[in-house]
Amino acid sequence: MDRRSFLWNAGGGLGGIALADLLGRSGFLDEAQASPFPGGGLHHTAKAKRVVQLYMSGGASQCDTFDYKPEVIKRSGEVWDPGEKVELFQSDPGAVMKSPWGWKQYGECGKWISELVPHIGSCADDIAFLHS
Repeated sequence: MDRRSFLWNAGGGLGGIALADLLGRSGFLDEAQASPFPGGGLHHTAKAKRVVQLYMSGGASQCDTFDYKPEVIKRSGEVWDPGEKVELFQSDPGAVMKSPWGWKQYGECGKWISELVPHIGSCADDIAFLHS
């Protein structure tokens, strides 16, 4: 990867760092912010000495668990062509890829559930699945 491509791909991160530095130098970050709390502050004194932030990416995709898409299965392997220019985070769009897991209908409702979570099938009629 050449330098220009690296800077283009990393632009969001580097741009954010540069913006924070520029705003800090110009004093914009020093100005007092209006408090979102009534009366101008917290109702108690802050006591936290440490903060633990957990960022956990991953987990099973809805397309691999409860979102059965027969059209995706039918078109698996075909090159994806949306018909217009689409901005993507990475490279050009690749081929359509179906879930590597099989699907089966469960319960009286006939809900399609992946073999990735087969035990959920036994209570499929007791779960509310929202597909919005």
